Amino acid sequence: MINSKNPAVSILRRCMLVLPLVLMICIMVSPAHAVIPLKVKTVVVDTPLTAFEGIYQNQPNTFAYFKVSVKNDTLVAKQMGGDRQIVLTHKSGLEFSMKDDDGDEDIPVVFSKNDAGEISKITVGGRDEWMKVKEYVPVTPVKLDAAQLQALEGKYEFEQKQGVYLQITATTDGLRLKQLWDNREIDFVALSDTDFTNVQMMFPLKFTKGTDGKGLKVLAFNRDMWDKVKE
Repeated sequence: MINSKNPAVSILRRCMLVLPLVLMICIMVSPAHAVIPLKVKTVVVDTPLTAFEGIYQNQPNTFAYFKVSVKNDTLVAKQMGGDRQIVLTHKSGLEFSMKDDDGDEDIPVVFSKNDAGEISKITVGGRDEWMKVKEYVPVTPVKLDAAQLQALEGKYEFEQKQGVYLQITATTDGLRLKQLWDNREIDFVALSDTDFTNVQMMFPLKFTKGTDGKGLKVLAFNRDMWDKVKE
């Protein structure tokens, strides 16, 4: 009969009790049975450049259009009815940039999508909006008589900065604007008896007439108001 109080027997019994537990732990942590978490890689598909192509009309200067197209894997915006051509550099997603007139500063150009997921608008510099349209409608000048043009002549002062003036004079084909601070002259064609534009510069003028039919105010670029100076 085995003596249960024998130290060797006691050690053997303890090993027999511990061994199954050790084997179980080894099985649980064995690489063959370990649970390996799966890494899911998200693939972001960029909008193809061709999706940005189309004709865009300025708001509210509806006489200004640009056509955006892909050339050599780059977006290029070409002025319709004018000579300007602008390269749009892709940043990420719907974000692009363009150089300013001096070529030393980047201006943000951000495209937007409509509810259908289609490109529908461009925002330039955070405020200048261009809506995607189906077709280009060229400017159709109208012919005004000398009296209609002369009624708009005069000196106009900038509302936001006193002492800054424009001089408006009639020409054979429309009006001529002279910036009196640098003597630069810009010619405009008539679209109506109060609306004028320089297509190349995308520069609109809108006059407000007084009760006498003469020019009272002129709005430039749809934002800068100039008041006629009484002389």
